[in-house]
Amino acid sequence: MYMKGSYNKMPSPFVIGLKRGLKISLVLVVFYLLLDYFYFSKIENKNIVTLETKQSASIGGNFDLLGKDGQEYNQASFIGKPLIIFFGFASCPDICPYGLTMISNVLETLGDDSHRVNAVFVTLDPERDDYATTSQFASLFHEEIIGLSGNIEQIDRVTSAWRVYKKKVVLPDSELGYTIDHSAFIYLMDKNGEYYTHFSHNTEPEEILKELNKFL
Repeated sequence: MYMKGSYNKMPSPFVIGLKRGLKISLVLVVFYLLLDYFYFSKIENKNIVTLETKQSASIGGNFDLLGKDGQEYNQASFIGKPLIIFFGFASCPDICPYGLTMISNVLETLGDDSHRVNAVFVTLDPERDDYATTSQFASLFHEEIIGLSGNIEQIDRVTSAWRVYKKKVVLPDSELGYTIDHSAFIYLMDKNGEYYTHFSHNTEPEEILKELNKFL
């Protein structure tokens, strides 16, 4: 028997759907905020190993190479100053000159403070680039860029340590005989020889200076 006042009106399907949608939206908002805090904020500058995180990438290491006048260089030779290091070869037609020009512009902008930075160019073509050739090529861009070379095994070790890609490509129709395909990163190491960050070869000097000045 129906009694007046005993019937509770059920919510409409629209109201039920609206409440469900609000609950789902709230969950998604909370999820995104957590994701933003724990993930996105950590990768904002993912190629930079900050001093605060104390993380170290496995890039770099000791080496034994020759520079101008046959002078020997190793990792200890550059400790105490930040190191800009770039890899290429003297007969490179475009990428290497461009990267070395960027490094030269950085040194020119630093002016008298350029001596507070180590700038190094390592050949990837030891068959053609001995230490004299490499040094001469590097100095064409700036007198403070140190050109380094060595035997094939030494170059293989240093490129492996710096995670540099290189591949000899035969050019049967060229007087050069072959070229070297290679990655073109400019690496910035801190004063202790630890990896800090890297840049593409066509990065504007201002971007390199922005990071480099943190060590000067």
